[in-house]
Amino acid sequence: MSLAQTLAELRDKFAKILPESATAIMEGHIESLRKNGALDQILKPGAKAPPFRLKNQHDEDISSVDLIKRGPLVVSFTRGSWCPFCSAEVRALNEVYDQLREAGIELVVLSPQSLDRTRKQATAGKLKFSLLADTDNEIAKAFGLVYTFPEDLKNVYRNVVKVDVQAVNEASSWQLPIPSRFVIDGNGIVRDVKADPDYRYRPEPSEVLAIAREVMGNTNTSAL
Repeated sequence: MSLAQTLAELRDKFAKILPESATAIMEGHIESLRKNGALDQILKPGAKAPPFRLKNQHDEDISSVDLIKRGPLVVSFTRGSWCPFCSAEVRALNEVYDQLREAGIELVVLSPQSLDRTRKQATAGKLKFSLLADTDNEIAKAFGLVYTFPEDLKNVYRNVVKVDVQAVNEASSWQLPIPSRFVIDGNGIVRDVKADPDYRYRPEPSEVLAIAREVMGNTNTSAL
């Protein structure tokens, strides 16, 4: 089953479960992010990617600078293991990870959840790539992805979704990143960005694989 099919099933499932009042607030916030220019703040192709060093599920320090030296890097930002849409994307990326590595491309996935939750998600999903704990969304902020929850949305997540985002993330505030995926070339330049304030939609892993392969090819050609 494709990621798109999995996400469609999840959308149908939660459309039946969530009260209309909660859905209206969540939909309204997504629309607000679109109208208020949240996408305009996100790093664009051609920008220099902010370097980062974060802990992965094995307590290793993973450096984006070191990874980029080896070739293109795919950086995916998700909300955390509590989000079924994010979990579906993580599983789908895990399935194509070997293909990425065979093409000389590396992948890391970031979320603001605690390191303990990061370890548990990676173990349960038998993840092959580095799942990184982005404490307080510091790296997501550098990429221009972070938004703060208004009070009505906080109430929906606390009382209906039953997720205390601040507690789950062991964070200083109620903030999440807009789910997104960046392809960064060997020079540290952002070459492609896929981002959507509607967390229920994600690009297929095959899309990023094709783009990263193209970047890899262009990088190799420019070196001749």
